[in-house]
Amino acid sequence: MDSNRRSVRHLEPKNSSSETSTNDPQRSSTIDSGHGSLSTTTRTPTLDRATTDTLSSSLSRDTPLDDNNAQEDLQQNKTICIRPQSVMVHKCYEQSYVSHIDHPSAFFIQLECFRIKYEQLQMEINEFYSEKSTTNTSSSWKRGDYCIVKYNDGQFYRSRIIATPEENKTINSYDVVYIDYGNWNKVRPTDIHSIERKFTTFPAQAIPCSLHKSLPIYGTWCENPDTMNFFEDLVLNKYVDVIFHSKSPRNYWPLSFAELKLSSSKSNVHECMLEQRLIKEVSNEKISQEFYHLLKSADHIIYSIPYEEEEHDDDNDDCP
Repeated sequence: MDSNRRSVRHLEPKNSSSETSTNDPQRSSTIDSGHGSLSTTTRTPTLDRATTDTLSSSLSRDTPLDDNNAQEDLQQNKTICIRPQSVMVHKCYEQSYVSHIDHPSAFFIQLECFRIKYEQLQMEINEFYSEKSTTNTSSSWKRGDYCIVKYNDGQFYRSRIIATPEENKTINSYDVVYIDYGNWNKVRPTDIHSIERKFTTFPAQAIPCSLHKSLPIYGTWCENPDTMNFFEDLVLNKYVDVIFHSKSPRNYWPLSFAELKLSSSKSNVHECMLEQRLIKEVSNEKISQEFYHLLKSADHIIYSIPYEEEEHDDDNDDCP
């Protein structure tokens, strides 16, 4: 794998000692359930396998941002919307990348065909924000606001506010989701910056997905740690060929139903898990029935689900 490519597509802390053991079924990992009510537990904020020790240096540093018109920018942010990446059903998107997993019914994929455009955008974002010199001290962020967040690797990433300090009942911590990766983390206000509109036109690259026709043998995904571990080991940070499936008129599940094959071996992930008796085969409509009523406001942000009052322009280009 091209290490330069992975460094852009897979956010990872420089200090790998913060990585939790994959043998611990109770670990705070990317395959817990979600920060919202899709989950039966509250997932510890992560940036892939990062832990909350990413906050350790942010208390003492000044975060670059020249924000002379901060209040005006914050007002503008309230109307900013970064649309989800649209996909074509029944088309095979080869060499896609599984960037983050909550569980097999909620994980994130990045499409290879937009990689170069995203890397260019990421370079422009970091050039712009790295050249700024004034600390951002605003505390006016609201749930759902789009923003730029500085991560502990020193890079800036497009993000969205999940919860404020008041909602978290903390003094100085926001929950944000990194919309091009699917991970979320707790961050300090000084690491959150107003997003320039020129950085909002490119769709969010983390596509929220559910594994096609798959549910746990019994109970919830959290009650099946062996299944979640198997799925994570099979596809997390791996390249897959993905086909997105259409939905029936009665299927209101907002995530994309994805059929996955490992790019390296062409093994079908659903069939592999069936053979191991880790999942049961169901209709995609059944998945919708199992999960749709559990969705809460945080899930709308994490999984890029529009509220009724929000409108997303889906007229964006597919892969070239």
